[in-house]
Amino acid sequence: MTEFSDKGPPVFGTTPGLEKRTGLDGVAVKRLLGGAVLRGKDPRALLQQAGIDPRVYGNVHAAIDGRELFRLVRQAQVALDDSFFGFFAERFRLALELERTLTYLHCETFGESIRVSIRFTQALSEDIGPQLIEDRAGLKHVCVYHTVDGVDRDIFVWLRFVWIFQWFSWLIGRPLRLRSVSVRASRPVQANGFDRFAVFGCPIEYDAPVDALCYDRADLGARLVHHTLAEFDQYNASNPDWFATPIGRSTWRAQTEHVLADFQRARIWSVSIDTVAERLRSRPRRLRRDLAREGESFQHIRTRLRGELAGAYLLATELPITEVGYRVGFSEPGSFTRNFTEWAGVTPSDYRTRYKSDGARVTAATLLLGDQAPA
Repeated sequence: MTEFSDKGPPVFGTTPGLEKRTGLDGVAVKRLLGGAVLRGKDPRALLQQAGIDPRVYGNVHAAIDGRELFRLVRQAQVALDDSFFGFFAERFRLALELERTLTYLHCETFGESIRVSIRFTQALSEDIGPQLIEDRAGLKHVCVYHTVDGVDRDIFVWLRFVWIFQWFSWLIGRPLRLRSVSVRASRPVQANGFDRFAVFGCPIEYDAPVDALCYDRADLGARLVHHTLAEFDQYNASNPDWFATPIGRSTWRAQTEHVLADFQRARIWSVSIDTVAERLRSRPRRLRRDLAREGESFQHIRTRLRGELAGAYLLATELPITEVGYRVGFSEPGSFTRNFTEWAGVTPSDYRTRYKSDGARVTAATLLLGDQAPA
């Protein structure tokens, strides 16, 4: 562990090891650790354990970067065994956080995962009240937080929004396209000029009536590209930069799916791997090899996407099965039935009968069809 001395607030240029830089300043860091302090934790010890100079604490002239923020939050969570590290009266133990993570990873789309997240959180505590509200601009994720006395609620809301944005962007392999962010707080001002809300890349409404993220409806059908706990552990081990735009390394499967989905929206069903490889600035042989390394094949992805779209029509509409076949590019009903049965394991009519009453599947189907609208 790196050793630091703690001899009071430093002055830049005269105190070794603390150079002037942008980032979350020491005053904000002090507020961020307010819940941990109320629980009896030494904030400077938490900073040191996270590999951060403890002299940052409370110092308006010092700052931490996005990777240090991630480490500090994780350290505070572990020290308190509380995902919300002391901001609420009731602890949210890390074992529960792991269970919630597993529920996300089992989802297929962002829309499904955010709804699962909200249901899980609503069941945990009355101190947290997330909900989704339809809005003309998109889908608004409203968050209600009843924090304990003596902590800075505003910085906690900002941090939770950063977590939501970074986490779900990682899950889909690209940044979420937020329409707006609303916060009840006033615009935060730091002496070093750092704008902690810039990471969201969208309009920010300060002094708003509610704290909310507004999602682009087109993102709701975005498929998750990460599904395993091993990938989640790898993400945490990478020490992500929470101040950077979450680019994510999209898998070849996800990139191929994205291109094929674009062709599907144009009603082009039999696009070749040569065409997709050209769009991805790759070569057909190389794309096949890269997909094989991920346990995928081009033909399987193309067939699956077509089958998923057919399944969405069967559950989210009342279209006759013959019409569904036409909608996904089959001119012969018999050909559609054979291909769908091969993909789903049941006939189109049996699929509709079996899953029409499954609310989660119908919701996901509706989101998928919404994503099919031309941009």
